[in-house]
Amino acid sequence: MKLREHSVKINGLFRPVIDTVPKFSWKLIADKNGESQSAYRLVVSASPDFANPVWDTGFVPSHESAGISYGGSALAPMTRYYLSLEIRAGKDRLVCNTEYFDTGKRDTPFAGIWITGHDCLRRDDALAAPYLRRVFQTAGKIQRAMLYIAGLGYFEARINGKKVGDDFLSTPYTAYDKRILYRAFDVTDMLRVGENALGVILGNGFYNCFTEDPWQSATAPWRDVPKLVCDLVIEYADGASDTIASDDKWRSHAGPITFNGIRHGETYDARLEADGWDTPDFDDSDWQPPRRVKNPGAVLSVMEMEPIRILRRYPAVSKKKVPEGWLFDIGQNQAGVCLITFRGKRGDKITVRYCDRLTDDGRLDQAPLAGFIKNYCFQTDTYIKRTDEPEIWHAHFSYYGYQWVEISGSREEPELSDVTALALCNDFEARGTFVTSSEVINKIQNMCLAATTSCCMNTLVSDAVREKSSWTGDTGLSAEQLLLNFAADSLMKKWQQDLRDAERPGGSVPCIVPSPGWGYNGNLNGPDWSAPMWEVPWQIYMASGDLSVLRDNYDALCRFVAWLDTMSEDGISYGGLGDWCAPFDGPAVSVNMESFKCPVAVTDTAYYYSAVRMAQKSAVLLGFSEDAAKYKKKAAYIKTAFRTRFYDEKTHTVMGDCQTATAVMLYHGLAEKREIPALLKKLEEQIAACDGHLDFGVLGMKAVLNVLGMYGKVDLALQMIANPTYPSYAYWLTLGANTLWECWNGGGSRNHHMFSDVSAFFYKYVAGITPVAPGYRTVLLRPAINCGLESVSGVLDTPYGILHCGFRKENGKTLLEIKIPVGCEATLLLPEAPPCVLGTGTYHIRA
Repeated sequence: MKLREHSVKINGLFRPVIDTVPKFSWKLIADKNGESQSAYRLVVSASPDFANPVWDTGFVPSHESAGISYGGSALAPMTRYYLSLEIRAGKDRLVCNTEYFDTGKRDTPFAGIWITGHDCLRRDDALAAPYLRRVFQTAGKIQRAMLYIAGLGYFEARINGKKVGDDFLSTPYTAYDKRILYRAFDVTDMLRVGENALGVILGNGFYNCFTEDPWQSATAPWRDVPKLVCDLVIEYADGASDTIASDDKWRSHAGPITFNGIRHGETYDARLEADGWDTPDFDDSDWQPPRRVKNPGAVLSVMEMEPIRILRRYPAVSKKKVPEGWLFDIGQNQAGVCLITFRGKRGDKITVRYCDRLTDDGRLDQAPLAGFIKNYCFQTDTYIKRTDEPEIWHAHFSYYGYQWVEISGSREEPELSDVTALALCNDFEARGTFVTSSEVINKIQNMCLAATTSCCMNTLVSDAVREKSSWTGDTGLSAEQLLLNFAADSLMKKWQQDLRDAERPGGSVPCIVPSPGWGYNGNLNGPDWSAPMWEVPWQIYMASGDLSVLRDNYDALCRFVAWLDTMSEDGISYGGLGDWCAPFDGPAVSVNMESFKCPVAVTDTAYYYSAVRMAQKSAVLLGFSEDAAKYKKKAAYIKTAFRTRFYDEKTHTVMGDCQTATAVMLYHGLAEKREIPALLKKLEEQIAACDGHLDFGVLGMKAVLNVLGMYGKVDLALQMIANPTYPSYAYWLTLGANTLWECWNGGGSRNHHMFSDVSAFFYKYVAGITPVAPGYRTVLLRPAINCGLESVSGVLDTPYGILHCGFRKENGKTLLEIKIPVGCEATLLLPEAPPCVLGTGTYHIRA
């Protein structure tokens, strides 16, 4: 066989639990150039021997191997289905390993009721974490056991003394009054014949967020005491079944987590630990029945994305004495919890604070960010010792953005090995790697990766310290690089559903999603910051080839465009944040938009135009011809209005006369073809006037870097990026950064992903990898072999397999190494050479 199966996924996931229609994908590896699949056969059955299949495609003549939609009989809820895949390549046949997926509850209601701790009476008093348990009997050999559970805001489930799963911070943050994502765990191996115990701890999370902050978290419409609903469904070998549901038979008690808040931290009194509380033989005679609570009234769907897990462990690299206690340096700014060994005597109260910066005299500096929180502590844990022996602990229901850890109140000096950061992130696979001969460029790429993974916490938060919320503009700006670096399609689909849930009937969306009700003001959510309504689905579509993403989003997009119409006057849009965090003097808080060189109306109207263009493009792809014609006409009207209001055709000057303004006109397609050379020259002059420095904020970043890349000015862009003086990405390196920061001058957050589109620039224009057809079925390869770098390597794990484009300089020649996945085709463009079409295979080319 000349082809080998590499990876079989269902809905982009490995052996998932799903409520949606399954889509099957697989990747093949070819032993020889030019090999391809000629046909496939998929069989789905509830039986591992594939008796009575619910779907059998027969052999389908096709080269397609990504996003094959299930087309069989209706799937039953809470059922395991097995998948058989056979591949034909000419006369050869490949039988792949059997895979499986599980269906969730689908439309089956939970048998359980919503319950909470017996003493959780008022949401403002529910600052502790209630502990709940249920003892039950199993009556025979267990064939399969599944736990379906939603705990709001967060939960940790335990069975017979062991934690269920290895994830953190479940249930995911959503608009809890509209949608709740329950978890499904296979717990077959955790149960035993006879007596068992199921325990659950509940945290507040964003569901009962009591923080007095600018984003109105404490007045969220869903806010209530932490609560739980669950069904433990047990199937026996003899065909019988049983369901252990959340009900009045459970028992509840207070526990050692006496305080927990997502933006604050936790207080853990180890003296209150009840050993064995999650085992069947524990004496719970002093525990109380739980309290029934109101059903949130939301749609319950299974979580179809990778959970948050430990991404990496960072042992502390140094410690020093400070007036407050001891200060530990983790060596890397990241987000997560901290595994700490506490030393001292029983009753010692030890305080742990976390932050991403130090004061000038080397002490922890929470002041610039803590000011957003008006009550309680900020990024602070308190631990009260139970014994005189060392005790190890980490927070359960909060996380922190930090590089430095301050420990105070310990009567014994902590050891360096006592502190290890547990960096958390949604556990998606890496999709891309980008490496060059430049240490500076490599460090900037790593800064993008670190900032991005720090912010993937069941949604793409803008930062892990100050807000822990998903700003729409930040998400839209980072979506492309996120999907190039990571297989984060499921995370982005989840967030896009959050955005649709947040959309009001008139089409308006808030500037943070999920939103507790804040951010619908037109000055915060103009066309620029609301661009993810079209930008994120398009990026998912181009990365995966899944057209259903556009279909699912289309109605919301149409309402959104209609709302943008109401924000405009004569084709010009005025509401929005503009080129946020363009270079300025002073602190990051309350940035004055008047200091931005590019007028807000310029960027807003450009994004308005692109929104309408994307609605037109989506309508064409989905077959809505009347809509397409309507949006085409509207786009032409906006383009004319933009050019009339903002563009001087004689001098080729866009209002604002700056890098962002010029690039925005080019990037959004508002210039005529004949004007492109003059506008490019204008942009180069504007860069030269800044002594080769960048002079843009986040919107300008997207526009300037893409324009320079598209029109072959990669060397100029790299010079701007790697310039060691202010403002530039490399300037951050001189300040000690190992993540992206919020502001060019070092102000604001020190772990912020919104400037991360530079990573997409690296893949598309330095390595030169650009998809032509969705899912990288056809690709344009245009490596920047004359950009001044000695070597470049860009690798992407596409839906069809590994795509690689790289080069190195050797003895005055350029040596290219290219790999094209099975079933894909690439066009290679090199300077002063005709286009070259490459099929499946590996190529070594001398240029």
